[in-house]
Amino acid sequence: MERVLGLAPSEARPGNEGEPSAREERTARGAAVHALLEWSEANGWAEPSEDLALRHAAAAGLQQADGLVDPVRQWIGSPLREQIAAEATRVRAEVPLLLGIGGTVLRGSIDLLVEREGAPPLVIDYKTDRLGGADPAERASHYGVQRSIYALAVAEALGASAVEVAYVFLERPEQPAVSLLTAEEMASARAELEGTIARITEPEFPVAAPEERDWSLCRGCPALRGLCSGPGAVEAGGESVEV
Repeated sequence: MERVLGLAPSEARPGNEGEPSAREERTARGAAVHALLEWSEANGWAEPSEDLALRHAAAAGLQQADGLVDPVRQWIGSPLREQIAAEATRVRAEVPLLLGIGGTVLRGSIDLLVEREGAPPLVIDYKTDRLGGADPAERASHYGVQRSIYALAVAEALGASAVEVAYVFLERPEQPAVSLLTAEEMASARAELEGTIARITEPEFPVAAPEERDWSLCRGCPALRGLCSGPGAVEAGGESVEV
């Protein structure tokens, strides 16, 4: 709806162009926190000052830096970060990602790439999502495609037969969701990704089945209410009905 038809997200508010939407503010806060984490890694995992946080906030388009240092501080003191400090032979932040697959090239970046002697490389992905009481492992399961891309790209770049991927929700960094992808699992992931890319390149965009709709998928979609009933709808006599 946004990328093909060019429609604005449903959170956009006409007439308030100068005010960021809730999604824009979440994105800006996430960018500022990631920038502070990158600075911290480059400076021996030092805690950023409030002045530095304010400058990063301004660069991200935020008016204030409230709460930006807390997630960085929590990650610095977490068991996984201390384990990395003890075991890593090489640590790099914001590593460019490049993966050729399915006739296309995927580009991105990895928050933190850790190489260890005698152990698979470890990909750290920081998440600023609010868990709202959810289990980190369950929330991390929503990022399966992203996890596969990370693992495949790192395996190819480093010649690794297995890759670990850890999703660190900064609200609870002491509970990272860590998974190990073996060569067999990565081969299966590659096949699934190729199938996904093939479907994306087809000029068909079917609506998600009602049972597959939830707010993590539908929140912000321009089609809500006008073209699609979104979560909480049932079919009655061939028409969508809100419940």
